[in-house]
Amino acid sequence: MTRSNLHIKLSNGKSLICVADSSSAPEQGYIVEHLLLPLLSLDDCEKEMALLSEHCTMDERRTNATYRYTINLITKEVKFFEEHFSYTNLNFRKGKDITERYDSYLKSIKQQ
Repeated sequence: MTRSNLHIKLSNGKSLICVADSSSAPEQGYIVEHLLLPLLSLDDCEKEMALLSEHCTMDERRTNATYRYTINLITKEVKFFEEHFSYTNLNFRKGKDITERYDSYLKSIKQQ
């Protein structure tokens, strides 16, 4: 199981953080096909919240998250990073930008 902390700006400009608890590496397909692409197609913050609530634990972050997605539903941009938690400092740190993995997966499903 791969976890990801999601940092999201909704279409109404409100920001939120939630966690996707399973199958959240883009290559696993689930998060891209069942959450991100449907989410990007919406332009209604109530529908966005309903979809997020269905797939994520709201208002939380996990210290054992492997990844971080930053999702801007105004600009329709998704960025993908490694996620790090410092148990010494008790803080999260965005790691290496690995968005190319997300972009590569999008290209592979478009070719099918």
